[in-house]
Amino acid sequence: MPFYGIEGSDDIQRVITRLQELQNLFQKHGRRVYMADNMMVSGRRTSFIEDEAFMAAFFALDPDVDDKQKLWRIHTYVWAAKSALSVTGDFVECGVFKGLYSAVMADYLTFGRQAKRLVLYDTFEGLPEKYASVAERDILNPDFALPGLRERVAQLFAPFRNVEVVQGIVPDVFPKGLPEKIAFLHLDLNSGPAEVAVLDQIFDRVTPGGLILLDDYGRQEHTALHTAHAHWFGQRGYMPLELPTGQGLVVRR
Repeated sequence: MPFYGIEGSDDIQRVITRLQELQNLFQKHGRRVYMADNMMVSGRRTSFIEDEAFMAAFFALDPDVDDKQKLWRIHTYVWAAKSALSVTGDFVECGVFKGLYSAVMADYLTFGRQAKRLVLYDTFEGLPEKYASVAERDILNPDFALPGLRERVAQLFAPFRNVEVVQGIVPDVFPKGLPEKIAFLHLDLNSGPAEVAVLDQIFDRVTPGGLILLDDYGRQEHTALHTAHAHWFGQRGYMPLELPTGQGLVVRR
C-alpha cells in the first residue's frame, strides 16, 4: 500500500480503503491519481509514467513492492542526473543499497556511452556505528545489511565501463576514486551526521550548476537529518528545495 509507518491499525486501513474509493472516483471522471510513497496527488500530469524508455528501465530491474513505491523519487533522480550531463564533472552516489536509482539512470541515459564516471559508495553492510545511532541501526540494518549485497551491485553495473563500486564507510572511504569535479551528488545515507560529513569533504568539488539530491530531506521520519542539512546549507546561503517526494534539491552556485 502507498501509506506506511503506521502498522497494525484498523484506522489506517479504513483510511486506505476510502482513499482507494476516492482514487476510483477521480479515475472514473478522467482525472489522474498517483498514490505511492506516502503521498496522493490528483490532477497532475505525471508524464514520466508515459516515458516508455524510463518505465522500461525501471521494470527491467524487476522491482519489488517497496521499490515500486519509489517511482517518482527515481524519476527525480534520473531528471537530476540527466540535467547534470551538461555540467563539468562526474557523478557520485553515497548510499547505494541495491543500486536501484543509479541502475535505472544508467540504463535510461545509456551511461556507458557518456564521457563521465559514476562512483557508488556504500558499506553494503548497513549503517556504521560511527555515524548512526543505536536506534537507527536497530531499525534500518536488518533491511540494509543483506548478504552478498556488494557483489550483487557490482554484477549489476559490470556492463558499464565507467561505473565504480566502492565499499567502505562513507565518507572515510573517499580517498578511493573520488572525482576531482562533481556534476551530480546523491546523498542517501539515512544519517544526518554522515551526510554532513560528506558535504564537509566534497561540497567544494561540486562545480557551479552541479546538482545535489538529498533523498530523505523532507521525510518526517528523518527530522534530525532535515535539521542537519537545513543548518549546514543555511550557513552557506543555500535553502534546499523540499520536494513532494520527500527529497531535497540544491543547485551549486
